[in-house]
Amino acid sequence: MIYMLSDGQKLTSKLKMTYKVVRFIASGGQGEVYEVEDKKGARFALKWYFKHSATPYQQKLIERLIERGSPDSRFLWPLDIILRGGLFGYVMRLRPPMYKGIVDLMKRRAEPTFAALCMAGINLSDGYQSLHSQGLCYRDISFGNLFFHPANGDVLICDNDNVTVNLDGESTTNGTPRFIAPEIITGKKLPSTETDLYSMAVLLFYMFMLHHPLEGAVEANIKCFDAKAMEKIYGHDPIFIWDPANEKNRPIPGYQNNAIIFWGMYPPYLREMFTKAFTKGLRNGNARIVEKEWKDAFATLKNSILYCQSCGKENFFKKKLVCWACGANISPPPRLNIKGQLVMLNHNSSIYAHHLHGNFDFETVVGKLSKHPTQPGKWGLTNMSSDTWTFTTAKGDTSVIEPGKNAPLVAGATVNFGATEGAIE
Repeated sequence: MIYMLSDGQKLTSKLKMTYKVVRFIASGGQGEVYEVEDKKGARFALKWYFKHSATPYQQKLIERLIERGSPDSRFLWPLDIILRGGLFGYVMRLRPPMYKGIVDLMKRRAEPTFAALCMAGINLSDGYQSLHSQGLCYRDISFGNLFFHPANGDVLICDNDNVTVNLDGESTTNGTPRFIAPEIITGKKLPSTETDLYSMAVLLFYMFMLHHPLEGAVEANIKCFDAKAMEKIYGHDPIFIWDPANEKNRPIPGYQNNAIIFWGMYPPYLREMFTKAFTKGLRNGNARIVEKEWKDAFATLKNSILYCQSCGKENFFKKKLVCWACGANISPPPRLNIKGQLVMLNHNSSIYAHHLHGNFDFETVVGKLSKHPTQPGKWGLTNMSSDTWTFTTAKGDTSVIEPGKNAPLVAGATVNFGATEGAIE
């Protein structure tokens, strides 16, 4: 195969940086992506546009994005531009190999825990919130531009060369089929934050349900799935597969099993959010779920994870605690109730800064579960912070929990963390 750039070729950027082409990575609809190296040996990615994509508008857009700078570190944002022979490309950070795509998740080539998946949902929502807060529109949220770390849920957002201000009519990028908001398909509106919110909800549904929210019996019964059929299903007559007021598009057992199995696994509040996103939110941009609501939902979902005592699989705390994997009844672990926020105290649980401050900081550990050194089966909550806690029993007896010391898990007791208080249930 003949590539546009060759290994070892040297290119000088607009910022007077010299990059050497190391290897070809991949090809897409707009161009080819290469790994390149600067004079100090640092590695980057270079997206080099095909002739039909190397338009004056695209060059101007890239230069504007470089000047503006990245919304935050999760974006593989354009850093530099290289002009050569009437063509051009832009330099961005190189995606580390441990990050996987949503297609890897769908095909089970990546198997994150539910805890990591919840963090991916939080990080994805937070990343797009950073972008939208600057009046920008991504325009093409889909499988191909999000990567996540299966171990911890960190995310990277790539292909940022189509980002524009809201309702930019000059760009020709309207999105990827199956992710495009209905009002764009029907020609009623241009891409904006509102249409991004729809595409983001579709992506989140794929991540948590491994299925498309509009693909049920209607899609299954179409004999010729051509452009006209796609416009009907995703644009002119979309029907959520779990629409409580319309059962016409329910998923078909044996053919669309993911949608059935995963939908039943999650607590009611998450199902209600997806239902709102794909009923009211299908046709009303103002009714769509915003990023903060998704972050709150996935934080709550992460807090609710518990383990089946029979098979060890992750489950979610809800009224009927029956393991989705083996069917066994589950006995819930102790819980910490912090202002109505229930945190399951599993063997591997931690209390994070988020639980005290509501800031989505799931990296700063303030407490963690620990075994009693001499009494098997007895657990405590170790103070991992620099603050002193106050422990109060149900009878009103108090004691001080210094950093590094343990608060016993006693039902009815409370722990005052300084910033807030939690009750052990």
